[in-house]
Amino acid sequence: MRRLLVSTLITALVLSAHLCAGYARDADQPLIVVRGRALCIDSAGRPLNSPFACDETYRSFGFATKDGKLYRFLPADAMTAMFTDIRVRQRDLQITARLRAGDQLELIKVQSVKEGKLYDLFYFCEVCNIRAYAPGPCPCCRNEMEFRETPN
Repeated sequence: MRRLLVSTLITALVLSAHLCAGYARDADQPLIVVRGRALCIDSAGRPLNSPFACDETYRSFGFATKDGKLYRFLPADAMTAMFTDIRVRQRDLQITARLRAGDQLELIKVQSVKEGKLYDLFYFCEVCNIRAYAPGPCPCCRNEMEFRETPN
């Protein structure tokens, strides 16, 4: 019994040290706040200029800033699912993201900018009171989630 307890404690210490190291690495990655527009990236890595040019085959997204800089999002970033919605790609946006290697971004927050004011973007199910950051059916009742844009 004593060996089991010691073994469990050692495993917990090793895992917590590993998790702390991961958080420290994230702390080394700077946060940036940029304004611009989300866009689709084609299979050759080129941005598509029209928000209407995207279709279901494009699952890679980028962000073009007002000064012409192009960022790409991490391929596994689940929050980029919001950019499948043309209403989001048509808006002037402000994003907060963690800057990763190679000018890749990991999304933290997406907001629209209207008349100099920020609005939070999300999808909402009135029936289940669930908020999501991707369009589609509610994970609870399967009704379509409603797009919302609320003042910050």
